[in-house]
Amino acid sequence: MEQLRPIFSREYAAAARAYALDVALAVLLFVCTSVMTGRVWRFPFDDELITLAPIERAHSWLQLLVHYLNAGDIHPPLSFLLFYGLTQAGLSEAQLRLCSLAMTALALALFHLLALALAAQRGSEPVSLPTRLIAVLLFGFCALAISQGDAIRWYPPFTILIALFVVLYLAGANGAVRLLSAVPLGLAASTNFLAVLVAAPFVIYRYRLQRRFQATYDLAYWLVVGFFSCLGLYSFYSILAHRLAGVAHTEFGGGTVRAVMTDMLGFFGGDALGISQSWIIVPVVAISGMAVLSLIDRRQPADPIHLLLMMLAASLLFALIGFGKPRSFLYLSPVLAAVVTLCLDRQATDRNAASALFLASLILAASVASIANINSATHPFKRNAAIPYQDIVDFIQTNETGTTLIVSTDSIIPWVLRHQYQRDGRCVSYFLSDRCPIATQRYDSIFVVAGHSDKSAVARVMTRYNAALQTVTADRQKIATIHVGVDKDASLKSWLTGVALDEYILTVDLYR
Repeated sequence: MEQLRPIFSREYAAAARAYALDVALAVLLFVCTSVMTGRVWRFPFDDELITLAPIERAHSWLQLLVHYLNAGDIHPPLSFLLFYGLTQAGLSEAQLRLCSLAMTALALALFHLLALALAAQRGSEPVSLPTRLIAVLLFGFCALAISQGDAIRWYPPFTILIALFVVLYLAGANGAVRLLSAVPLGLAASTNFLAVLVAAPFVIYRYRLQRRFQATYDLAYWLVVGFFSCLGLYSFYSILAHRLAGVAHTEFGGGTVRAVMTDMLGFFGGDALGISQSWIIVPVVAISGMAVLSLIDRRQPADPIHLLLMMLAASLLFALIGFGKPRSFLYLSPVLAAVVTLCLDRQATDRNAASALFLASLILAASVASIANINSATHPFKRNAAIPYQDIVDFIQTNETGTTLIVSTDSIIPWVLRHQYQRDGRCVSYFLSDRCPIATQRYDSIFVVAGHSDKSAVARVMTRYNAALQTVTADRQKIATIHVGVDKDASLKSWLTGVALDEYILTVDLYR
C-alpha cells in the first residue's frame, strides 16, 4: 500500500510527539477550570437566546437557512445550522455547550503545539522546561476562553476554524495541505464576517512577506475559499441590501475610545472584570504589547509569527473604527497565548528563566482574578452575566399560588421558566407581549421582574409596557420585593455612559 503523505511538517509533528503530555495537561486545566467556574451546566445568557430561539422555531434546515440568508441576523448562518443539527440529533443545551467547549479546547491545543514547534525551531535544543510550564499555564488558564469557550454562539466554531486554517497553512507538510487550509478559512467566512480580519493579514503575509505567488495554485486556493464562504458572501450581500445602516450603528456606533477600552477590558479581563477592576489587566496589556513588538523580525519577514502578529493588529484596527464586542475576539485568545509564550521563551533563553517566569506570573494573576469573577461578581463586566437566576426561580416557586402571571424585562427568565421549570397555571411574558392574556384572565399571583434592558431607551416600547403593567397591577397589593444581582460599578457606568443604572441588576415584585 502506498504510504500516506504527512499532513503536518516534521517540526509540528515532532512537537506533537514530544509535548503531547503538556498539551493534554493544559486542556485538562482548561476544561476543569471551565466546569468549576460554572460553565456548561448553567443558565443561558442573552446572546445564546439569539441562537436557541430561532432554532426552536425552525421546522427544517432550509427554513433556518433562508431566514439567515435574507438578513434575518447580522451573522452568516453556518454556526446556526451547526447548532440546529446538533439539536436535531437530540443534544440538550448543556451538551451543546460541551461541544462548544471541545471546539475551544481543540483550538487551544493546536496553537499550543504551534507555539512549541516555533520555539523548538529557534534553537537546536528541546524547548526548555520553564517555557513548557509557561505555555501550559497560559493556555490552560486562558480567561476569555474559559468564560466564553462553551457559548452556544458562533465564536467557538469560528475559533476552531481559524485555528485549523492557521495551523494547516503554517505547519502544513506540503502545498496540498496548505491548499486544504482554504476550507476552514472559507467556512470561517460563512460563520462570521470577522474572517476578514484573518484573511487580510493572510494576504499581506503570503504575497508581501513570503512573496509567494503562483497563479495556478493561488487561483485554486481562492476558488476553494470562495466556495466555502458562499453563505457568508450571500449574507453580506443581504445585509448591504436591506439593513446596512442598522447593522453599522449596532456594531460600530459606540465610538473609538469606548470601543477600544471595552475591547481591552473584555479581552484581557476575560469578559468578567468590572471597570473599577481594570487596573488588574494593566500588566497583561503591557506584557502583551511588549511581546508583539519584540517578535517583529525585519530580517526574516516570512517568519510565521508575523501572521499571528498581524491578526492581533487587525483586531485593534477594528476596535479603532468603533467595534466594541470583546467576546467576538475569542479566536485571538490562543493566538495571543502563543505570541506571549514565544516572547517569554526568548526572554528565558536570552536572559534568564526567572524574569520570564515572573512576567508569566503577572499574566497568570490577572487570569486567576478574571476567572474568579466569571460565575459570581459584584463588579461585573456585563451586568446580566452576573445575575443569580436560580434565586429568582426559587422566589417564584416558593411564593406562587393558583394561576400566576410572570412579567419580565429580562429575556432569560421567560426562557428558563418555559423550558426548565414548567408549571400548569403559569403564564410567562417578556415585556407583556401577547403570549399572556391580561384583559380576560385574572391571576392569583403576579411577579414583575424588572431591570435595565436593551429596550429601556426605546420610548415607544416602554410607554406601552408601563401602561399595560399599570393596568395589570391596578387593583393589586405589592406584598414582597427582592433584589437580585449587584453591580458595584453601576454609578461609575452611569457616569461614563449617561445611562441611569441601579446598583441592583434586577428587582422582583410580588403582587396579589
